[in-house]
Amino acid sequence: MADERVRDVQKWLNQTYGKVSGYEKVTEDGVTSWATIYSLREGLQHELKITELGQGFGTATRAALRKVIKDIVPGTTGNIVKLIKGAFWCKGIGPTNFTDTFDSPLYNAIQTLQGYAGVTSDGLLSINLMAALFDMSAFVLISGRGDKRIREIQQELNGKYSSTGNKDDEGLGILPCDGIYQRDTNTALIYALQVVLKVKNPNGNYGPGTISATPIVNPGESGEIVRIIQYGLYVNGFYTGEFNANYDDDVASSVIAFRKFMNLPEFTGISDLTVIKGLLTSNGNTDRDSNMFDTSTQLTDQDVLNMKTYGFSIAGRYLTGTVGTGSEERDKNLTPEEIQRITDGGLSIFPIYEEGGYELKYFNGYQGYKDGFLAVAAARELGFPSGATIYFAVDVDVLDGDIEGTIAPYIIGVINSMADTEYSPGIYGTRNVCLHGEELGMKYSFVADMSYGWSGNLGFKMPKNWAFDQFVEYPIGGTPIDQGASSGKDPGHHTFKTRPIETISPEDAIKSITSDNDFINGKISFDTSTVLMEEPYIKITAKAATEFKHEGKGIAFSIKNGKFSVNEEAVLKAFLKENNVPSAAADVIIDKLKGSTIPSKLTTGSLTFEMSTSGLEALKMKITYNLLKVDNKTLSGECSMTLEVDLYPIDYVKEKVPEAIEGVVESTLKKLGPGLTIGIAVVIIVACFVVASPELLTAAIVTFLTAYIPQLLS
Repeated sequence: MADERVRDVQKWLNQTYGKVSGYEKVTEDGVTSWATIYSLREGLQHELKITELGQGFGTATRAALRKVIKDIVPGTTGNIVKLIKGAFWCKGIGPTNFTDTFDSPLYNAIQTLQGYAGVTSDGLLSINLMAALFDMSAFVLISGRGDKRIREIQQELNGKYSSTGNKDDEGLGILPCDGIYQRDTNTALIYALQVVLKVKNPNGNYGPGTISATPIVNPGESGEIVRIIQYGLYVNGFYTGEFNANYDDDVASSVIAFRKFMNLPEFTGISDLTVIKGLLTSNGNTDRDSNMFDTSTQLTDQDVLNMKTYGFSIAGRYLTGTVGTGSEERDKNLTPEEIQRITDGGLSIFPIYEEGGYELKYFNGYQGYKDGFLAVAAARELGFPSGATIYFAVDVDVLDGDIEGTIAPYIIGVINSMADTEYSPGIYGTRNVCLHGEELGMKYSFVADMSYGWSGNLGFKMPKNWAFDQFVEYPIGGTPIDQGASSGKDPGHHTFKTRPIETISPEDAIKSITSDNDFINGKISFDTSTVLMEEPYIKITAKAATEFKHEGKGIAFSIKNGKFSVNEEAVLKAFLKENNVPSAAADVIIDKLKGSTIPSKLTTGSLTFEMSTSGLEALKMKITYNLLKVDNKTLSGECSMTLEVDLYPIDYVKEKVPEAIEGVVESTLKKLGPGLTIGIAVVIIVACFVVASPELLTAAIVTFLTAYIPQLLS
C-alpha cells in the first residue's frame, strides 16, 4: 500500500539528486523498497562529498560520516537532516514533518528507534544507528512470523554488543529486532560469545581462535556465557526458561535434550565445544565422531576396508550420473559390483539422486516429477529394498524467497512421482530447504550442514525429520568423503535384490486409458494435436508425449490407486484464496477432490494445469496427465497426455442473456449432446460470465479443472 509521506521522500530525492552523477532515480510509488533505501544512501553519500556513489553503506560512507556525525544535533539544518527524516518515514517511524531542521520530533524519532533496537535511548545519532536507519531492517515484531522472545534476544545483543572499542561504529552494529531468527541473529550470537571469551578481533565467524577458546561449562555455573547458551538453546527450540545467566537444572535438561536430538554423546547436561558450537553453527564440532559418510567415488575393496576401520557403518552413494568435466569426468553411480563390495565389508547403503541439483534454474515441478521417476527406476534396477528413502539433492544455497517458486514445486513433483511406488522421497539441502521439504511431505532430511556459511543454514533450526547431518569433508586413503552424523531414522540397507516389475509402454498406456471412451478412443497421437471437439464456443484438442510435462505454477494433483491425493492442500488453498474463491467454496472443492475416483484405467500419475484468459473473449485451459501406472502396470518410460480446452462463450451468451440460467443449462446440454458431462462445467462458466461475480467464475473454473476434465478419460 502506498504511503504518501514515502512518496514525498521519493519525489524530493529525485528532484534534489536527479542530476547528480551516479544517483539512480527511484520510482515515486510511495512504497518503501531497497530501491528507495539505495537512493537515500546515494543522497547521503553526495552530501558527505563522496564522488563515486554506490548502493552500499560501506567503509567510505562510514569514514565520511565519522567526521560529521557529532555535529548533527538538535538545531542543525541541511539536506543531511532531511535525508535522515526521509529514512525515518521509510522506516515507519514518522518524525512528524519533512523539513531540514533537527527539531524535537526528530529527536523523539531517534529515541523511538533506539528503544526498538534495544540500545540507549539518548536521542543522539551514531554511525551504527545511521547504518540501521538507512536499511530495510525491521525493528518491530513481524506479525505472524516474529517471536517476541527472539526479539528480546536481538535487543539484548544490540544493547550489550552493538558498540565496543573507541569508535561508535566498532562492534556488532545494530541488527534487526523483528523476532525472526536469521543470519544476522546467528552471527550476533557468535560475536557475543567471542567478546565474552575475549577472542581477538571478534567477527561473528566461529573460527579456530573461537574454537580453541571455547570452554567446558558445567551445571551450577553462571555468567554471560551461560546466557549465550540459553539463547542458543532457545533459538534451536530446546529451552523455554529465563535468560538469567544461571546454569540450573532447566538448562542442563535442555542441553541433554539437544544432545539426544542431534545425537551428540555423551548425553550429559555439560556444555562443551560440541554443544556450544552445535548451538551456534550448522556444522558444529567437526572433530566429533560419527558413523556415516557419503561420496561420489565408486568404492574399491580397500576403500571399504578404510571406511570400516575409521568407524563408519553407513555409506551414502549416488544412483546415477557422473562428476567432473572434460578429462576429469568420471562415473559416480553405484553399481551392483560396488554394492557387493560395500555390504560384504559390513557397511549399509542409502541412495542419493543428483543430476543437476547444483543450479537454481534446474528446479521446477516437471523436473521433480521426472527425477522421481528416474530415481525409482535406478533404485529398482540396483535392488534397493522396499521402503528405502531416496534423497534428492538441492546442492545450492537457495535464498528463502526463491524456494516457493523453484524448490517447492520440485519437491511436490518428486512426491507426486513417487506416490505409488515402494520407495519414499527424501531431501538433501540446507536446513531451510529441508524444513520446507519436511513441511511438504519429504519423509527424511539429509542436511547439508557442512556448508555452514550458506544463508539457508545460518539462522535455521535443524528439521525434526533429519536422518543424516553432513558436517565436514576430507580424504581417506586418497578418496574424498563427506562425513556426517546419523540420527538412527535411516540405518541404510544391507540386503539388495532386484524384483521383476510388470511394465507397459507409453503407446500401450495411452491406448488402454482411452479404449473405453468413444470420445477419444483411437484419436490420441504422440506429439501431434488431434481435435476432439469443435463448436462455435468450445474447442478441445489432445496429444500424447513420451516425456513428462508440468503446466502452471506448481499446483499438481497426485493420482494414487486411481484416486486424487491432494498432498499440497495448503498450496491449493493459497491458490484458491489468491483467486478470490470464497473459503467455503474452496473447502467444498478440496473436499470433493480428496479421494475422488478417476473414472479411467489410470492408476497412478498426476494432473497439472495452467489457465489464461483474453478478457471475456476467450478462456484457455491446458490440462496435463503424467502417467506412472496404467492398469497397475508401471510405465517403461516417460509418458503424458495433454488436453487443451478453448472456450469462446461470448457469442453464445449474447443469444441467451434474456433466458434464465436453467434455460442456458438446458440449451447447452442439447447443443453438446447427451452423455458429454463436460458440458455441465461449460454451462456453469457461461452462466458466470452473464450473471455471476469473478469469485464464482474462478470457483467454477477450478471445479471444472479438478472434477470434470477427468471424465474425458472415462
